[in-house]
Amino acid sequence: MTASHGLLRAAFESSGSPSWVMRVIRARGLDRRHGFELELVLGGDRGDSRVQATQNVLAERRADLIDTDWLSMTRSQKSDAPLTAVFPYGKIMGALVVASGSGIDDLKDLRGRRVGVIRASDKNWLVARAACRKRHGFDPQGEARVAEALSKTTLIGWLESGEVEAAALPWHLAPRVTANARFRQLCDVLDLLPDLGAPSIPTTFFATRPAFASTHPQLIAGFVAAYRDAVALMRADENIWREAAAEPGDAPAVLASLRAAWLRRICDAWPDEASREKLDDFFERLRSADDIDFVVPALA
Repeated sequence: MTASHGLLRAAFESSGSPSWVMRVIRARGLDRRHGFELELVLGGDRGDSRVQATQNVLAERRADLIDTDWLSMTRSQKSDAPLTAVFPYGKIMGALVVASGSGIDDLKDLRGRRVGVIRASDKNWLVARAACRKRHGFDPQGEARVAEALSKTTLIGWLESGEVEAAALPWHLAPRVTANARFRQLCDVLDLLPDLGAPSIPTTFFATRPAFASTHPQLIAGFVAAYRDAVALMRADENIWREAAAEPGDAPAVLASLRAAWLRRICDAWPDEASREKLDDFFERLRSADDIDFVVPALA
């Protein structure tokens, strides 16, 4: 089938999990089947203190589509590069990983520790702070020694060198980092959400510029259809998933852990309106609390 709806340039971090689905779309010709051509713009992971790297790529019009979280989209509305969601990607929350010998066994043990984050405003760290305040009555942003890495590659380097004792990592990196005895997972941030009244619905979405969404509806519809087909294939056939997700040297146990975490997080449908309102309310509370005086969301 010809690319009747045109070219879609999608920018993702080369080590990010959305690229797994994109590889399946390309390898299986799902973009052509749905009338468009998918071009992948894969890059590094170094952003700045405000936004991830791919948001800058989108703002500079070097790409048309990225993945980002609801919190970042909320923040973007007051910027000169607003974002609009076109389809959910998943319940994407990371993990806190610690050195095995650190003595950190609970969130309460973060007090006074060296903690690394990609950004202080990252949703994973904000949720961890909220959970720590609710459960233990203190905010680790103020009572731990927190350092911003601005890239996950740098953050992993800090963890491996011992510069930090704990790190808030993207979910798909935790199984690989904890594959040896040097590190262990303190908690899955996804498991902290119920205690904070957050709905169990997508937190991360594919997004584009509002003008692009309004002028390319068929292109966006074709992408959504291809994405849903790819997710269905990856859910049904573990070999297809492995071809897209596995890296050289991944042990079977690491891949099993990765796949279980992916299946738990991936989404292929919009949340209903009531759930969207709850999600918006929850992330608005996080957005408005990007400082040490964190307000813990009330239970729903």
